[in-house]
Order: sequence, then structure tokens, then C-alpha cells
Amino acid sequence: MYKKLLLLIFFIFPLLSSNSFEEKPLILDKSYVKIGYGIVHLPDNENVSQGVGDGAIDNVFPQAKYDLKYDSGSSFSIAAGNRFRNFAFELAIDQIVCDVDSVTSDTAIRATSGDISLRTIMINAHYYPDFLKFGKANLYLGLGIGITEKVDLDESGITGSRASSNLGFKSSSDLFNPTYQYILGLEYSVNNYISIYSEVKNTIVKSVHLARGSSKETYGSMEMNPMSALIGLKFSF
Repeated sequence: MYKKLLLLIFFIFPLLSSNSFEEKPLILDKSYVKIGYGIVHLPDNENVSQGVGDGAIDNVFPQAKYDLKYDSGSSFSIAAGNRFRNFAFELAIDQIVCDVDSVTSDTAIRATSGDISLRTIMINAHYYPDFLKFGKANLYLGLGIGITEKVDLDESGITGSRASSNLGFKSSSDLFNPTYQYILGLEYSVNNYISIYSEVKNTIVKSVHLARGSSKETYGSMEMNPMSALIGLKFSF
């Protein structure tokens, strides 16, 4: 009797196990691409130290601090991703450009115009809560992590009694800065394939060291915090 029971268990258990633990494929609701355009506010950077050596702005005043002030700018964004139930994951590239209002210090050198650009490459995760869905509209929250592939500062209109006579323009940049961002978005479904979306992004770019060339640091470490508001179209397929 016991032998028959053991044989029955031995025969049935593998069948139950194969059905119970069978891996089910991950089904993605929709893939998508989206493009957006908007405005950017870039907070000023104040009390930024200058570089040393060949990259120094003015070696006579090595302890000088610089204030970089920016005007409002624009942002262009493109992203591709997948939506799965209440979640979405995407790769996004944003190009941010702001005009420079001025670069001043307690030395006799001043820049009165120019621009600064940042290009971010981010992996974003979005969450669409059911309780924030209102008909065809759905609010969502997002987090992103990645890099700012390039920060580029162009200064022009350089004046002052200590400015070189042939220095009317200068450019400095930094590459591959750690970056993260917070996202609040709203998506409205026009139909099954097209949506209108709007996003507010708060992006933090860490440890920016602007330099002319690979080792000529112009400005010391600073943090940049562009805040953008975008509107765009999302195409699902």
C-alpha cells in the first residue's frame, strides 16, 4: 500500500511542479517613442572658484570667485521606451540651451553674453497610479538616472581692464557628469496610438568642472540644476 502511494506521489509531483513553476513570458503593453519641447530655468551658480595653472582665468587673483548668471532657455527631448501595466521604462535624451546673462567676479574681467548647453542621457522609470487616472488623462511620477554627456559654456562680450585684448570669446566644457532627475507628468490619450503629454523635470547635474582642453580647468566644481517644463507627442505601437 505504502509503495503504491509513494509511486503515485513520485509520478504526480513532477507534473504539478512543471505547471506551477512554468515561467510565463513578460508581455509589454506597448512600445513608444515621444518628442517634446519646452522651456528651462537654470539657477545661477554663485561663488564659483577658478581653475589653476594654464586654465586659470586670472592668476593675479587666484582666490577670486565668479558668479554665473543665466537667462531662461529651451529644451528638446526625445525618448523611446515600453509601457507595462502601471509602469514604463525609457531611454531619454534631452538637449538644454540657455543664454548667459553675465559672468562677473571681484576682478576686472567680465563676460556679458554667451550660452550654455547641456545634453543628458537618462534611463527613466515612470509610475502611473490608478487613483491618478481621470478618464483619458493619467498623472504619473518618474525617476531618472544617467549622465550629462556634455556641458558646454561659451562666453563672449568679455570686457574689463584685465581682459586680454584678443580674448573676445572663450569656450569651456565638461564631459560625462553623474545626473539624476525627478519627473511629474500628465498624459492624455487621443486614441490607441497617439497621446499628448506634458512633463516637469527637476534635473541635478553633479560635479561640473568646466575646462578648456583636457587639463586646463577654467571653473572649479559646481552643481547645475536645470528645471524644465515640456509638452509633446507620444506615439505608441
